[in-house]
Amino acid sequence: MDQGLIQQVKRLYEEKTGWGDSDLWSNQDFLELSEMIFDKTGIALSHVTLKRIWGKVRYESLPRTNTLNTIVRFLGYWNWREFRVRNAGAV
Repeated sequence: MDQGLIQQVKRLYEEKTGWGDSDLWSNQDFLELSEMIFDKTGIALSHVTLKRIWGKVRYESLPRTNTLNTIVRFLGYWNWREFRVRNAGAV
């Protein structure tokens, strides 16, 4: 997984939520974000999963494709592949 694309996801989430720098987000912010993602996509992602993607929790494995699809679906993309193609030049 390209870290540049993950950084782009973070920036887009910071803009969409209006919460500012995600490096400063609290556990409560990730709980709320989890609810927001579920409300928009109908798919549940735990706050711990989100914290793993944001680098707040140490985790050696890559996120599953379904998780990445859900993360970007919240941003208005169909899936991770579409996000990668559309944002390849932005990173």
